[in-house]
Amino acid sequence: MRQFSKKVKKDIRDKVIPVRFTALEQNFVKAVSAKFNISLSEFIRRSALQRRMPPQAVAEVNRKTYQELCRIGNNLNQLMRQLNSGTFLVLDKDFFIELKELVKNIGLNVVGAKIDSQTS
Repeated sequence: MRQFSKKVKKDIRDKVIPVRFTALEQNFVKAVSAKFNISLSEFIRRSALQRRMPPQAVAEVNRKTYQELCRIGNNLNQLMRQLNSGTFLVLDKDFFIELKELVKNIGLNVVGAKIDSQTS
């Protein structure tokens, strides 16, 4: 079994390839690597070798907003359950269905998830 604490000689990255960027390109590459929370070298390696990037870090404000939207969605679910159970409520069912879908889409946008319009 291979131990990961010690790098095998062939796994040591000791080869350097100089790459030239314009100032704008350099700033862009640095910003994107920071967005993925990986080093500049790791980002360039993954890009060049067509490896998948790690998921982007979600900002704390987005995470909190998403949590709040989930709470709103839960409240809407409770209202929909009451509406579907036959309890007398003076509410427009279509309005709540549309509102629930909007809340879901906003939440997905906040965390950067792709929205599949086929599924609900």
